[in-house]
Amino acid sequence: MFKRILIATHGTEGAKKAEAYAIGLARELGAEVHGLYVIHKDWGSLVGIEWLHSSEKRMEFYRYAESEFYLRAEEVLNAFGEHAKGIEVATSIRVGEPAEVIAEEAKDIEADLIIIGGESKERSEEYKAKVPMKKLIKIAPCPILVAHKNLMPSEKNINHCAVGFLNGIK
Repeated sequence: MFKRILIATHGTEGAKKAEAYAIGLARELGAEVHGLYVIHKDWGSLVGIEWLHSSEKRMEFYRYAESEFYLRAEEVLNAFGEHAKGIEVATSIRVGEPAEVIAEEAKDIEADLIIIGGESKERSEEYKAKVPMKKLIKIAPCPILVAHKNLMPSEKNINHCAVGFLNGIK
């Protein structure tokens, strides 16, 4: 049924719940998982470069900030890969508007299912762009599963949830 699952993650608690759902479903189905970290295209506007008067200093700072975003993305995806041991995992980091990037990635990898975390009231210390769900629903090439924000699934009950989910769509 689902052979390739796309998980959009950025390391927050809500995203980790979505990761657990993706891992549980992949184990239950023998599916492969593709982890995607989206760096919002507008991150450069957050840098606050007014105090950097020379273009050389501005570019140096810009490159530094960009490298930090990529390092964090790699850290999050590596941690996801560690949790998904025993499952075929691929990862990618892309820059863009989150809904568009998620939909494009799902299409590019021929995903059968997209899993994302639910909205969380807790704010991350890092810049994390929200995914505009209405837009994603309109442009996604496959079904979307949103991990419930109030449930932190264990490995045992995630498999139960996966079976219940599958029975519900048969």
